[in-house]
This record gives sequence, C-alpha cells and structure tokens, in this order.
Amino acid sequence: MKKEAKSKTPRQSFGRVLKNNLRMVIKVARLTPEYFFTMILEGIVWGLINSVYSVFTVKLFDALDMGTPFSECAAIVLYMAAFYLFAYAVDAWYWQYYNPLVKQKLHLKLHSELFEKAHSLDVACYDDPAFYNDFVWAMDESATRSAEIIGDIGKLINRIVAGTTLFALIFTIDYKVSIVLILNAVLSIFINQYANKINYEQQKIMKPMWRKRSYINRVYHLSDYAKELRISRAHDLVMDEMDENTEELVKCARKYGKKYFLLYGLFDSVLGNLIYFGVMLYMFTRLTEGAVLVGAFTASVGMIWRVRWLLSDFVERITKFPKHSLFLEKYYGFLNFKPRTVSGGAEVPEFESLELKNVSFAYDFSANPKYEYHEADHKEQKNESEGTYALKNVSLRLNKGEKIAIVGYNGAGKTTLIKLLLRLYDPTEGEVLFNGKNARDYKLDEYRAKIGTVFQDFKIYAASIAENVMNGRYTEEDRETVTEALEATGFGEKLKTLEKGIDTMLTREFDDKGTNLSGGEAQKVAIARVFARPYELIIMDEPSSALDPIAEYELNRAIAEYAADKTVIFISHRLSTTRMADRIYMFANGTLEEFGSHDELMANGGKYSEMFNLQAEKYRE
Repeated sequence: MKKEAKSKTPRQSFGRVLKNNLRMVIKVARLTPEYFFTMILEGIVWGLINSVYSVFTVKLFDALDMGTPFSECAAIVLYMAAFYLFAYAVDAWYWQYYNPLVKQKLHLKLHSELFEKAHSLDVACYDDPAFYNDFVWAMDESATRSAEIIGDIGKLINRIVAGTTLFALIFTIDYKVSIVLILNAVLSIFINQYANKINYEQQKIMKPMWRKRSYINRVYHLSDYAKELRISRAHDLVMDEMDENTEELVKCARKYGKKYFLLYGLFDSVLGNLIYFGVMLYMFTRLTEGAVLVGAFTASVGMIWRVRWLLSDFVERITKFPKHSLFLEKYYGFLNFKPRTVSGGAEVPEFESLELKNVSFAYDFSANPKYEYHEADHKEQKNESEGTYALKNVSLRLNKGEKIAIVGYNGAGKTTLIKLLLRLYDPTEGEVLFNGKNARDYKLDEYRAKIGTVFQDFKIYAASIAENVMNGRYTEEDRETVTEALEATGFGEKLKTLEKGIDTMLTREFDDKGTNLSGGEAQKVAIARVFARPYELIIMDEPSSALDPIAEYELNRAIAEYAADKTVIFISHRLSTTRMADRIYMFANGTLEEFGSHDELMANGGKYSEMFNLQAEKYRE
C-alpha cells in the first residue's frame, strides 16, 4: 500500500486530455450512433428548458410590474405550462425508456471488444498482479466511463445553452454580477481539477483493496468453499483478511476524506455561498436605491442562483475530462497491449509429429516490459524470476499414433510442458516443432484446435451438460456425439438419473434446477470433451486424479479403446495410467531424468521404478 500511495498522478497536457476523450466520443458515435446523437439532442432540449423557464419568468414579472391585464399574464403561464408538459414528457420517455436500452447496447459492444482482447492475452498476463489490476480496472470502467463522457458532453451543451441565455438576461440587469459569477467559475475550475487528481490517486490505491474485498465476497458466495469454511478455521482466516482489508479501506477513505472536506466542504461551499448571498445583498441594495424594480429583483435573484448552479456544474463537467483521460489511458493501454505469443501465418497440416528440441523455460512475471504503466513496477519482480527455470534443456519426440506418458512428482514441470505444447507460453530457449516446423510459424487458433486437452484444473461452466461437453455451442445434430462421449467416460449411469439428460444445467448459480456434480463426475464430463471432437492430438493432464482406483481402471480402458488410433500424451504422477504408453518420460525438478517403456524403466531401477513400486505398494494396501 505504501508503494502505491507514493505514486504520482500522471501530468496531462490539454492536447492529451482532448485526444483521449475525443477518441472515446468517436468510438461511441461509431458503435451506437443513436445513443450519441440522442444524448446530444437531450442536452439541447434541457438547455432550452432551463432557458425558457428564465425567459418566461422575466416576461411574467415584467408584465406584473407594468400592470399588464390578468388575461395576458395568465396566457404567459399557460404557454409556459404547455411547453413544460411537452418537454418533460419527452424527457421522461428518453431517460426512463430509451436511454437504458441504447446504453445496454453500448455496454454490450464495449465489453465484447474487451472480452475479445482478453481472449487474446498471454496467460502470463494473469501471473502479473499489476497488469491484472489494470485489466480489471479496464473491464470495470469502460462501459460506465464511456457513458459518463457522452453524458457529460450532453450536460455541457445543456449548461452552455441555458447559461448563455441566463447570462444575457443578468447582464442586461447588472453586468457586475455577471463578472463576479465568471470569476467564481474560474476559481471552481482549479478546485475541481485538483479534486479530480486526488480522486484518481485514491482509486488507484483502493483498486487492489476492492479486488481483495471482491475475492472475500466470492469465498462466501460460491459453493466451492462452503464445506471447507464449515469444517476448518478458514473462516477465521478470511475474517482476519476482511478486518485488515476494511482497516486499509477506512484509512484510505479517512486520508482522502479530509482533503475532500477542505476542498468542497469549507473552501468551495463556503466561498460559493458567500458569493451568492453577497450578490443577493448587492441586488437588494440596488432595489432600495430604485435602480431595479421588485419584479426584476425577484427574477434576477432566482436567475443568479440558477446561473451559479449552472456555472458550478459546467466547471465540474469540464474538470472531469482530465479525470476521464486518466482512466481512458488504462483502457487504451489494455486494448493496445501486444501479446508475446503471436500467431504465425502458415496453415496447420495434418498431425505427423511433435518435438521439443532443447527447450528451456523460465517464468517471467512481467506481462510485457513494454507496457508503459508497469515497467517500473516489474523491475523487482523480473529480477527475482531471472534464472528460475521450470524446464531445463528438454528434448523429446512424439509421432502420429503413439501414446507417451509424462510422469513425475508435483513441481516436476509437467504442467509447464503442456502450456508450451499448447503455445500458452513460448520457450525461453529451444523450439517446439510441429511436423518438423517451429510451432510459432502456424496460425495460433488453428494450431490449438488440433489439440484436445483436459487440464487437471478443468472448469465446469454454468451451462448445460451438452454445452460443457462440446466446450462451446451445441446443436441437436451433436446429441448422439455428446451422449456417446459421456457413455465412454463412464458418466452414463449418472446421466440416466437426470430428468433432462444432456440438457441438464450444471451448477445452480443461475438455475435452481441445475445439478452440482461430484469431483469424479465433473472430471468425466471434462474428459468427454476430447471424446466428442476429432482431435488429432490429445493431452490428458491427470485424467483420473478425482477417481477411485476402480473408476480409474474403467476410465483408462475407455481411453485406450477411444484413442486406439489417436496420438495421446498422458500427464500424471499416478502411474497406473502409464503402462498403456509406448514411451514414458520421467521428469524431476524441470529436467528429463529418464525415458523408455515401462519394462525398460523398471529394469533400470531408477526414479520411475522407485515411484512405481511405492505407488503399487499403496494400491495393494
């Protein structure tokens, strides 16, 4: 927290502020032109409403001062009422009906763009807390910030239209009052500008705190944690985190609350009210001197209050654009982020071989050293990661139709190997070759589409069983494929108990009639994903980790039957799976220790033999 508190708010030139905001305005006008133009029109309409009110008021008081007949005064009131009834009806239709609809359309388009960008990010970005904070910030701010910018422009138009009319009216009554109000507005600009800088600094510091609060909320919202919270002392730990987080938030709020109080509570409010009542006293003096009539005095005092409010709000809107600009630079920085793992241009041929050639890999926790907002923050982390290799000088080869097993204890580098094969990361040194060609040369999406993968930490989505198996969109044409894939994994008996079959919703997050699966059942659904599509290469990461030995045996038999003519990589530290492999690679501490068939490795009496015998003894027990 201390490090964040010392960070300075970036200095911005007028041109930079204008460019950042104008860029968003153009984007909104392009994505939802109806929202942009109706908001501008709304600003004009409300400006006219405010202007017409003042004009009608002056005319009415002038008519009363001059002794105009009652019928003419009544006509002015009726005209005013008719105009207001119509204007407020249009305004209510816009704000209560039309605006929420078009705003949702804008939100959808902006978030779709952000989600597409997030989909293209390197997995390494999620390892970098600083980048992740800004990523969440961009997600949270984009839709509300864009709508706020357009709203502020509409309000500015409103204030300009209304303010110009009112200034003209006040100027005709007393030009000195106009000058005082302008000076007050200029002073407010500086006050608001400083306040916006303070607000930006505060939000920058509090963003990680809000993220922690969100995480704590999720712990109590999601069923994933329900059992452990009730049978352990984890609740006390989380509550301690909650207390600490609250204390940090309160401390930050107290620090910045004092500044806001001094700026707005004492300086701006007190000064503004002194000016307002000073102007009233001045106009009252003018009234007693006979320089203005009672009607003009009453109208002018009302207009002075309205002008003061319009000027104050105008200044507030103007000074928000530098604040918008600061947030938008986070948003643009995220959109302009260039992934390290980039697509090549070559078409991906039918799979023949996959090879790792002298591959080493070290995790670099800086998402991108060129990402301007984080470069300084990453220096310390980057230095810590230098020389820490998850894999060191690994070479292995897999040919079409072969089954190989990658084995080793936790932390051996097995999961890192999968990420390199899938190009979720690229090697620090060496090459991953697909059919003898560097995998970087191929089109990334096509390359990954060739490989069916079941991760150890697979995810079940709040969607139907069929959609989970297809890992995406599902049509009726896929029904037989989905059912057969589930049967092959041993999920068939569970499926028979479900009233809606493969149309059953998984999890109860959005459907009270949804089903929560056990760990083993969920793993079978995840494995069915690779059975449901004609993948050329299959990677099974700990495919039986959630199953008992009997279910594990049945699953291994199903995999052997399904993948008889396919190429399969098994990743495991449970060696019951490995006997079906043509070749086994034993990893330890990021290095390839030994490889060969099961019989060869057992005869060697090395680490594989030691590990297998130890597990076999446990199974016998």
